[in-house]
Amino acid sequence: MAKLALYGQNETPFTEKCRRALVFKGLAFELHISSGPEDVKRWSPVTGLLPVMTVDDELVSDSTNILLRLEQLCPEPALLSSVPIVAAQQRNLEDWADECFLWYWQEWFRLESASAAAPPSGWARLQRRLARGAGGAQRRAQAELVRGLDDRLSDLVNFLGSRLYFYSDRISMADLTVHAMLHTLRRDGIPGSARLLAQRPALVEFMRRVEAETGG
Repeated sequence: MAKLALYGQNETPFTEKCRRALVFKGLAFELHISSGPEDVKRWSPVTGLLPVMTVDDELVSDSTNILLRLEQLCPEPALLSSVPIVAAQQRNLEDWADECFLWYWQEWFRLESASAAAPPSGWARLQRRLARGAGGAQRRAQAELVRGLDDRLSDLVNFLGSRLYFYSDRISMADLTVHAMLHTLRRDGIPGSARLLAQRPALVEFMRRVEAETGG
């Protein structure tokens, strides 16, 4: 079997989903967590992004590509359904979850960064007056963002329905991806997100099922 190593950043959803995929497939691997930008540059010279995985001397970038490469290396247990239409649904949800929740985090951090930016020198009185108005606009934007996140969690409840996992009774790459995103929300990655998740017991129970099969 090839030597596998996963390189990622601590407590990020994309590293989390890859780590759980490796555990789910029962594969031996090394886990390396970045301690700073120099690690990222050294480990990911192609994209400058983590996670990446090495398969012997082969470098695999992007969390989705990593899961697909694992599927090639170790087809069982499968990360996609053998039924083509179900597999397509799982791939679509995996992509949706990646892009959707990443957008919410990026928007939240953008708003937070805007509020923390130091004002330019001079114009102090005008800056304070504008900041009061801008602060209200920022709070409204953040509240709107949290409402949107609330809607996306409701979408997931509807997608899951009465099934154990998304579109199937077995774990797929869609489940690992959704779990990774919810794992970050459970840690209140966006303030208030942990409360929104706790209000949806179907998603909480879904997370427990995934964790029971992927190493807790």
